[in-house]
Amino acid sequence: MIRPRAAPGIGLVLTGGGARTAYQVGVLLAVSDWLGRPRRSPFAIITGTSAGAINASVLAARAGSFGRGLEYLAGVWRGLQVGDIYRCDRRALYGRALHWLVALIRGGLGSNNPRALLDCQPLRALLERHVNFARIGLHIERGLLDAVAITASGYNSGRGVTFYQAVGQPPPWQRERMLSRPAELTLDHVMASVAIPLLFEAVRIDDDWYGDGAMRDHTPLSAAVNLGAQRLLVISTRNSDPVPLPQPPPYPQLGKIAGYVLDSLFMDGVEPNLKRLQRLNELVRLNNVSPPLRQGRRLRQIDACVINPSLDLRRIAARHTDRFPAPVRRLFRGIGAFGELSPLPSYLLFDGAFCRELMDLGYADAQRRKDEIMAVLVPAQPMPGGMPIIDQLPKSNLIE
Repeated sequence: MIRPRAAPGIGLVLTGGGARTAYQVGVLLAVSDWLGRPRRSPFAIITGTSAGAINASVLAARAGSFGRGLEYLAGVWRGLQVGDIYRCDRRALYGRALHWLVALIRGGLGSNNPRALLDCQPLRALLERHVNFARIGLHIERGLLDAVAITASGYNSGRGVTFYQAVGQPPPWQRERMLSRPAELTLDHVMASVAIPLLFEAVRIDDDWYGDGAMRDHTPLSAAVNLGAQRLLVISTRNSDPVPLPQPPPYPQLGKIAGYVLDSLFMDGVEPNLKRLQRLNELVRLNNVSPPLRQGRRLRQIDACVINPSLDLRRIAARHTDRFPAPVRRLFRGIGAFGELSPLPSYLLFDGAFCRELMDLGYADAQRRKDEIMAVLVPAQPMPGGMPIIDQLPKSNLIE
């Protein structure tokens, strides 16, 4: 039996943010409710970076039962404990911290140098239980998806790499410090994408070691556009207007600095990427015929809706810091990682109570912007001035 292909050109972009990415699930739960908990995915193209790759892989593997798959994913987030993501018993946590300290004092320990502060084997085991990666290829073959992409950062090459699995083997694309590579997506690709530097171990794929995709993915919309997306729902985990620090602020402690390092790492680049897309859209609308960028490639109209948290996630996390296991709590308190405006807990607090509050926020934010989101999901309408979306051209990138 031949099934119709997924609705063409509708893409879902899930950025990084550690535990904050539970927010993305709340937004998607609202979408699922509006669509009557659909059996098939409303998104033909799904891309994920860093922790967004976790959500992307689950949704892609369950694209044949999107509504139920999303409920399943939400259930996993609601039931999370910190120990499900990284080992946080006293021996594992303090042992690794001591290993780092000794290596720093002695100027290295040769082949025994520490690789990461946290042991994320529990996350690997969790994903092995909940994601059947073989089903991603199966859903693509059956027409339930057009493409799935996961981005990681190569330590040896110094480049970000978008690994993608897609219909018809679209040609790879490349830009400065970013390239793409067709691949059969596996657990290693997701573990590489979420490998926060120094905190989680890098993952070897082929001839390189890979870490968190957010380090190099400064144009997060690019992969979806290159894979054929014409309409995008982008779910970011960054507040558009964070609360400023008190004046004058005290000298930042190590934990505060580490938190802002993570905050910078997950500065997903959506806003400048979107502004460039909007400028190019205006160029398309001002021309009766889309002007070529270079031989065989043309501009085309891309519509995007970006959803951001309406509340400061640092404040929400501050209410749940007692949910960290005692060894983690003592370590974080000792380095000054707690406090109302510290970002670190909001990225590493993989706890059900915190995640439920983020999902509730995502659901509420989506409800407030329902019309904008549904405009991405409904069949394309003619553009102002009769300018149609140009979808007969080779899959080119407006924002590469």
